[in-house]
Amino acid sequence: MSKEKQKLGLVLEGGGVKGAYQIGALMAVRELLVEFDGVVGTSIGAINGAIYLEGGYSKLFDVWNEIQTNTVFDLSDEETAALKGLDLKPAILRVMLEKKLGTFKMLESSYEKSQKFFETIVNEEDIRASGKDYGLVTFNISDMQPVEKMMDEIDEGKLVDYIIASATFPIFPPKIIDDKKYIDGGVYDNMPINLLVKNGYDKMLVIRTNVESKQPKRKVEGNPDLFFIAPKEDLGPAMAFSSSRIHAYMQTGYDDAKELMDKGLREFLLARKRTE
Repeated sequence: MSKEKQKLGLVLEGGGVKGAYQIGALMAVRELLVEFDGVVGTSIGAINGAIYLEGGYSKLFDVWNEIQTNTVFDLSDEETAALKGLDLKPAILRVMLEKKLGTFKMLESSYEKSQKFFETIVNEEDIRASGKDYGLVTFNISDMQPVEKMMDEIDEGKLVDYIIASATFPIFPPKIIDDKKYIDGGVYDNMPINLLVKNGYDKMLVIRTNVESKQPKRKVEGNPDLFFIAPKEDLGPAMAFSSSRIHAYMQTGYDDAKELMDKGLREFLLARKRTE
């Protein structure tokens, strides 16, 4: 009986502009000519994962080189600071959206601009044509329920909507899909390892945007083989997009991943057991 090579998954944590760290780390991984069989992510991780499946490492790099502060978010330093420290617990989201959204009404145009930008760079047909597994996490505030979906569970024509929903920071207007309101999946699971576990993966590279000491919201199910790449120091606020931060985070991600190559990362990525 022939044996199949063990599938390798990629998990991308949410974190706004800190998603640039993941791009740098993946540039180091690319040097090993490694390709992933499945990718899941939350928020910016869902966007990065979709771009990877659509156009590979090169498109990820090109897209992030295009992103500038005024391209994605037209936020002043004061407005960015106002987004820090918001309580994103699901139990209070409904109240926050009703009260805080009025206070931050001036941010709506920024949200619309960022949404249009990501809609132009994410192509559903190309993602589905990749032949790889893809999943994301968002949160349905109409029903106050988390939504964890793999691509094959999402109706054709709605994949980009769900990707945008996963990355809709709660202070912005929610993404509406089939008359339901959705927001950033980070309020439930910002590092969706379990989504791949549930879909048969037991070996995953997890690229974080937060320091390793910051514990995820969900306990990992089963006993998957995991390797983490994480910043050594806090990268700062998620919404503080700027060209200088993006380039700094990409370089940090690359340097961290390169340092880990001789500490087990290279072997982890290249060694895959055969299964019946």
